[in-house]
Amino acid sequence: MSDFSAPFTLLLGDLPTLVRMELTKLLHAEPDLRVVGAAAGAGELVAQARRLRPGLVIAAENQLLGLEQLAQQQPVPVLLYSSAAPLAGMLREAARWGVFDHIHPLLGRNHPDYGNYCRDLLRKIRSVRTSGNGPKAAVTVAPRPTTMPMPPRRVVVIGGSTGGTKAVESLVRTLQPLPDTTVIIAVHLPAHFTDSFVGRVRRAATMPVLAGVPGTLLTGGTIIIAPGGQNLIIRPGTHGAWLSWQTEVAHDASPTSDEPSIDLLMKSVVRAFGRYTTGVILTGLGTDGTLGAQRIQQAGGTVLAQDAASSAVFGMPKSVIQAGLASAVLPLAEIPQYLNRSVGAVRPTRNTLVPSFSQIVAR
Repeated sequence: MSDFSAPFTLLLGDLPTLVRMELTKLLHAEPDLRVVGAAAGAGELVAQARRLRPGLVIAAENQLLGLEQLAQQQPVPVLLYSSAAPLAGMLREAARWGVFDHIHPLLGRNHPDYGNYCRDLLRKIRSVRTSGNGPKAAVTVAPRPTTMPMPPRRVVVIGGSTGGTKAVESLVRTLQPLPDTTVIIAVHLPAHFTDSFVGRVRRAATMPVLAGVPGTLLTGGTIIIAPGGQNLIIRPGTHGAWLSWQTEVAHDASPTSDEPSIDLLMKSVVRAFGRYTTGVILTGLGTDGTLGAQRIQQAGGTVLAQDAASSAVFGMPKSVIQAGLASAVLPLAEIPQYLNRSVGAVRPTRNTLVPSFSQIVAR
C-alpha cells in the first residue's frame, strides 16, 4: 500500500529552466507533492532515480531514448512533457518504458486556461499515487525489436566537392565509431559514381556505411552517403519509434545548382536536431554549404571548415570562413580528431530541448 502520510515525490527531467522552476513552485504549493531533484541526460536520469527513488518522473521528449534504460534499471512511472499531442501509436510505443500519459507545455499564469491546466496536471500526477504505482512499482518493458535500431542523438553532415571524395576517405579512416551519431556525407558527384564512392568509404571507415536511398533510417553509429545527381534531405520517419528520421529525395531545387545539395541537407538536419548538428565543409569549388552552415550556427550547432593548405580547391570552405560561420578552421588531418573529441563526448545538456517529432511534422 502507498504511504499517504508522506509527500509523493517527483523527479523532473531535462525541462527548460523556467518550466522547471514554475513546475516546482506549482507542485510545492501542494502539501502532498514534493519535487526532489532534476536530471539531464539518460545516465543522470537513471542515477538520480536510483538515488532519490521518486514516485514519478516528468521527462522531456529529448530523454525518450534513455527511458528504456531507466525502465530496466529503476522502474518508475513517467509523465512525458510533450510539445504537442503525440501522434497515433506513440504513447503505446513509449508505454514499454513506463510512459503512462503526457502533458502539454506549461501555460503562463495569466492564460485563461491556466487553472484547467494545473488541475489536469495534478490529476495525472495523483492518479499514479492512488493507483499504487509508487517508486517501487514494476513497469513492464517489452524487449526491443531487433528491427528497431536506436535513432541518433546528433548528426554530423560532411559536405564537399572538388577533391571531396579523397578528403572524405582520409577523414573517415581515423574517425572513431560514434554510437550516438549519424554521419551523413554529401559530395557533388554524378549519379553513376555513387556506388563506387560508397564502396571506397566502406573500405576506409570504421563504422557501417549505407547508401542514402529514400527511406534509409538514421541510426546511431552509421555513415550515410547521399546519392549523386539528386538532393537528399531527412524527414520524420514512421517506423513506430517515438523519435525517428529517414532520408528522402528533396523536391526543392539546390540554391547553388549543385547536387547533392549540402545546403538543403544541412537545413533539414537542423530542423530535426537543432544545436545537436555539426557541419563539416571540405574542399570544393563554389559556395554550397554556406547557407546550411548559417542555419547550423543560428541553431547553436558547430561548423568546421577545412583549411586552405589541405584543400584541393578552397572555394567552399573559404566561403564559410569569410561569412564568419566557422567554429574552427582545421587541416583535414585534424578534423576527425576534433570530431572524436567533441562529438564523441557530447551529450544533450539540461535546458536545451531537441525539437519533437510532432514539431518537425508541423514544419
